[in-house]
Amino acid sequence: MQGHKKHLSQGVRRWVLVAMAALLVGIGAVAVWNAVALRQAVDRRTQQYLTDVSNQSAQLIRARIDGTMGQLVLTAEDLAAGVLSPEGLHARASFAKFDELAVVGPAGENPFTEDYSVNLGELPAFQSALNGTRVFCPLPGKDGFLYLVPLARDGQVTGVLAGVKSSEKMRAIIDNDCFDGQGSTCVLDSDGTILVSPTQRPFSAFIAATQYSETEGWAQEMQEGLRQGRAGNVLLPTADGEEIWLDYRPIGDYGLYVATLIPRDLIAADVDLSTRRTIGFAVGAAILLALLSAGGIIYQNWTRAQMRRVAFSDPVTGGYNNTRFLWEGERLVRQRPAEGWAVIALNLKDFRLVNEVKGEENGDDLLRRVHRTLLQQLGEGELAARGEGDTFYLLAHGPQERLAARMEDLSTRLGDIDTAVGRLRVSQGGCPVDPADPDLGAAERRANLARRTVAEEYPSSAALFDGSFAVRQEEEIERLKELEQAFAREEFCIYLQPKYRQRDGHAEVAGAEALVRWVHPGRGLVPPGEFIPLCERTGLIRQLDLLVFEKVCLLLKRWAEQGLAEVPVSVNVSRQHMKTAHFLDSYRDILQRTGVDAHRLELELTENVLFTTREIGEARDLIERIHQLGMHCSLDDFGAGYSSLGLLKDLPVDTLKLDRQFFADSLHSPRSQAVVRSILSLARALDIESVAEGIEEEGQAAFLWEAGCDLIQGYLYAPPLPTAAFESLLPPANN
Repeated sequence: MQGHKKHLSQGVRRWVLVAMAALLVGIGAVAVWNAVALRQAVDRRTQQYLTDVSNQSAQLIRARIDGTMGQLVLTAEDLAAGVLSPEGLHARASFAKFDELAVVGPAGENPFTEDYSVNLGELPAFQSALNGTRVFCPLPGKDGFLYLVPLARDGQVTGVLAGVKSSEKMRAIIDNDCFDGQGSTCVLDSDGTILVSPTQRPFSAFIAATQYSETEGWAQEMQEGLRQGRAGNVLLPTADGEEIWLDYRPIGDYGLYVATLIPRDLIAADVDLSTRRTIGFAVGAAILLALLSAGGIIYQNWTRAQMRRVAFSDPVTGGYNNTRFLWEGERLVRQRPAEGWAVIALNLKDFRLVNEVKGEENGDDLLRRVHRTLLQQLGEGELAARGEGDTFYLLAHGPQERLAARMEDLSTRLGDIDTAVGRLRVSQGGCPVDPADPDLGAAERRANLARRTVAEEYPSSAALFDGSFAVRQEEEIERLKELEQAFAREEFCIYLQPKYRQRDGHAEVAGAEALVRWVHPGRGLVPPGEFIPLCERTGLIRQLDLLVFEKVCLLLKRWAEQGLAEVPVSVNVSRQHMKTAHFLDSYRDILQRTGVDAHRLELELTENVLFTTREIGEARDLIERIHQLGMHCSLDDFGAGYSSLGLLKDLPVDTLKLDRQFFADSLHSPRSQAVVRSILSLARALDIESVAEGIEEEGQAAFLWEAGCDLIQGYLYAPPLPTAAFESLLPPANN
């Protein structure tokens, strides 16, 4: 009996051990299955995200290439219409950022320098262009890309307009900071050859170490997809045991592909670590099944939170990024459409100065403080997120007529934040969201458009979007096209406003200031206030500066040849030029090319332009370089806001132009007269010529002559004049 019980006990223990082993194996199998399933889910999520980003990249690159092709088409049309001569292609190439631009005959003779030399006549792409097709393709055997547009006269193709851009410029076209800077992009052809290499990333070593056979399944799949023009993605193995996701998308119908690469574990790294720990805990804690189950659930929730954090959190503030803001915002608007929603775009003014003065750590800390302040101002259900750089977005609800007051309150709250450069100033734009079609991305763009229209206002600014903004944007685009054509058609001319000196009780012409005018073929003389601000916003002002300077140089040279008195002419230098290193090199080249006497030229530098971009020492060096070129230097708008008599001591300027604000009111005030007399006296003591501008009254002129002002400029004597009218005022050179 006891033996029977002992045998039964041993059998039970054996079955218990078998059951425990089976349980352990089952738990391990379930844990492994769960880990594999989780990894597959992460891979699917990564593939979907990668596909979305790659699609956006391909569309963006196509749009940029089409935009460049559009510029080339306009240039071809201008050539065909005779508006633009082949000699003008160099300037147009620089404007459109081509390395070279040339007209090629039907024979395909090489038009390019050695860097891009190739026999175009042998290229199928060139023959396609001769047949009337616009072509974009790699430049065979060269480091660059080729744009081809047919040139047609009277309906017949007579040649091809060809432009080349280097792979480096193509790199700038395809670059995007995807996946928080951990992704990389490159350009492939249909054979899989890399035409534009990916930007250096930490996983580039893995790519370089890739070893594979063309017979492998993924390689054959990719090669077949490239040949057939299909999009796809593959998991690329490396010799280091790492894996890289590679997604390839066609760029329009150009026969090229944009490839986006990211490490496989970019999103899944935390998940891999978590699943390995889960398996270890499952095996080691088989006897604590309930605790293990609870731990597994908690751990799965944590890994999901990690994935959501990577995909939806801003790395600086820890709050929502713009992707989550858009998703959550559209869901909220659809659920509660009757509450009246609006997007507010908010940008920090002078944030760049905080980074430069105090460093990026202080800049990031300021972004976090702004984010916390915005969260404190949110109502129930409202959202806030950081977008790009120093831009934030808010989704607010409530009556639309309260939106402007809400934005004003935000400016006040944020104004209490102290930065390294003073109190925080912001610019804001607001745009209502259509509850029937809650496209928050479009609302963000419109809010930013409204914000930019008032961004320069001081101290803070805000504006609400309406249809007029879109209309003005379209109008500005049209004006920009007209401006570009005006440069090509040479529609700009100079006017000269005389400067008068008193001699023997009479005023005589002793100099002039050159001012630019646009003679539009349809509208006539366009006021500078309509096109100068647009030139400044787009950077065309630098081209306009140099154009005016060259016209003045040619005019002075003609005066010398015709025996007219060569009075000095002053030319304004814009803010954009002052921000460009070595900008005087362009002025030196024009002086050498025209052969003009530089001593007759004067560059006018305004105080606010000079001292918002340079320290005193740098400003002094700049003026010395102007003198070395043989030109004079004028300090314009003296008294307009930055004036200090100490500047006259520190800067070796030749001329001092008193701003018109000195003469806006009557000079009958003894205090006003005393200030002007003191400045003129100091200028004489420092051997600096003085000019009073904006003079419109006889009493003003009488006082200034008596006070010792050297030159007077203003409508009292003459407005800006066409060059022919001004020349009629000049005496012969021997006088």
